Order: sequence, then structure tokens, then C-alpha cells
Amino acid sequence: MRLLAEFSHPAQVHKFKHVLRRLELRGATVKVLSRDKDVMLSLLDELGCDHLCISRARKGYLGTLFELLVREWRTFIAVLRFRPTLVLSAHSVAITHVAWLMRIPCIVHEDTEFATLQQRLFLPFASKIVTTTSYYKDWGPRQLRINSLEPLAYLHPSEFQPDPTVLSKYGLSAEEPYVVLRLIAWRALHDHGVSGLTPDDVAKLSTTIGASGIQKIVLSSENDRGNTPLVGAIKVAPHDLHHLLAFARLCISESITVAGESAVLGVPTVLANPLEAGHTRELERYGLIERILDKETLSERVGAILADEGIMKTKAQARARLLAEKVSFTDAFEDLLINLHRQYAGAY
Repeated sequence: MRLLAEFSHPAQVHKFKHVLRRLELRGATVKVLSRDKDVMLSLLDELGCDHLCISRARKGYLGTLFELLVREWRTFIAVLRFRPTLVLSAHSVAITHVAWLMRIPCIVHEDTEFATLQQRLFLPFASKIVTTTSYYKDWGPRQLRINSLEPLAYLHPSEFQPDPTVLSKYGLSAEEPYVVLRLIAWRALHDHGVSGLTPDDVAKLSTTIGASGIQKIVLSSENDRGNTPLVGAIKVAPHDLHHLLAFARLCISESITVAGESAVLGVPTVLANPLEAGHTRELERYGLIERILDKETLSERVGAILADEGIMKTKAQARARLLAEKVSFTDAFEDLLINLHRQYAGAY
């Protein structure tokens, strides 16, 4: 197998890093087409992943269109040079077009039901569309479902063990409660017309958290709302975030990705995002996420969660049930790619 994967978002690095490493151990040659967005390049470099950066993220529709054209051309050149026998699109557009044009089987992982524009651009060109069972859209006979959730690709106990010593880098400890607050930029195409917490909302949350007796907030922010004065605010390196999430007393997140990560770790999680994904619906059913959109209710609920002495035990039980009923995303996706490669061998 010669696998060429295209990643357009840092979360995809986490999602597929173990799959790609396992395939390499089984003899596959793997290369990633990356994008200069947020912390993607540093994550790939830290993992020692062979990647080629073919564009940088741009703002607005025109900027995004220009970037897509650049990615299309550079992906075409990369495919000519690498000669893949299988390509993987992690919710990415350019590689699906090039693979279809060059008759190379293309496996698309789709996980964002509300990203309708992107879906129109790449799903018609996919050989197979892989989703989890929680994904609520139906794409017909090409769709293959995995009984798992995306965050379990890298936060399943078989793949991740939180390290309490990481907390000491930030003056934290597992015995001292703290809250994680994740704020996003709201600049993605599917975020058009949607907004998040205002600086006043963030300040109110900080006051509520401080009134509960918690004096430290781990802050992960993509924009200047993160400059709002907060009780004991601590900025965290991206590669340490999962370790800090695992020991948090509460996670408040505008990011659907981070909310899902926090939830599968068994941390009380409040999601403040009006967009709805299948995996957050499922985590709500397990009692691992609370999705709250009313800002007054949000602050009140945060205070109630922090006052609930039995909530950590409740979440641990819910997480145990989740892990018992779901398979490892990494195991399932690895097997799927190998089986599909065998199926397509010689077909093109």
C-alpha cells in the first residue's frame, strides 16, 4: 500500500496518527498533504510524520477559494510524484478531485453533518464514505459505518493514558480543581451566520467559576476573546491539552471537537455551540455532554455542575458504558483501509 492522505484541520492529525503509524508498521508507505492552519504543522513535526505542506489557511470565501485552487494543483503534482495506490480524504476536498481524475480509489472520512458546502464539493468523487454509526446522514451504498466515535481514535484507553506530571508544567495538580475553557474563531465555512460567547459572557463565566472556589482556568482560545480578564487564566500548549482535559473538573467548549474529547475522557462537559453533530448527539444520550445555548442558563448550569459533588462518579460510569459499547476507532479504520486496498487492488 502507498497511502496518500490529505489533512485540512489539526483534529485530523490526532484522529489518524495511530492508524497511519500502524499501517507503516505493516509495511505501507504513507505520506500526508498538510495545511498551515493553527497547530497542524507542529503536531505533524512532533509526531515525525512525513508530510508536505501545500497551502496555508486563508480568511473569507475568496481566500478559501484561492487556497482550494492552490491545493488542487499541488495535490495533482504530489500524486504524480508519490504514485499512491489508495488515498484518504479526512474531510478534505482537493485529493478527492485528483483521485477521481486519476482513477485512484479514494476513501473519505466524513464527520460533519452540517458542512453541506464541503460535502457537495467532495462526496460525489469518493469511492467509499466512512462514518461512525452516530453520523445521522445517509449517503447510500458507498457509506460504511464504524461503531465508534471520532475522539476514541486517539483518546481510547488503548491509545491514550493521561499523564498527571504534565499538569506541573502549568502549576496545576490533579488534586486542585480547575476548569478548561475552549473558545473558537467562528471562521470556518460552516460557521457562517453563527456566533459564540461575547467577552461579557466569558467574564460572567469567569465570575461564576471563581465563586465556586476554583481559582484556575485553562484557556484555549483562537481569538482575542481569550484576552478577557479571567480568574487564574493559564494558556496551554496544544500537545498538552488532552492531558489537562483528562484531570479537569469541567470543560466549557465552543468547539465540538474539544467537547467530544472532554466527554469521552469522562469529564463533565458543556457545549456552547448551536451546530449539531451526530457524535455530540450520541454523547448527550450517554449523559457525557450537556449542550446549552442560552447564555443565562449556561452560567447557572456551570455553577450547578461545579457544586455537584457526585458528578465525577456519574460521568465515570457513563464513560465506562460508552467504552463497553463502542469499538476502537483506530482498530476498525485500520482494518477497513487494509480490506479496501485489497478489494481495489488491480481494479484501476
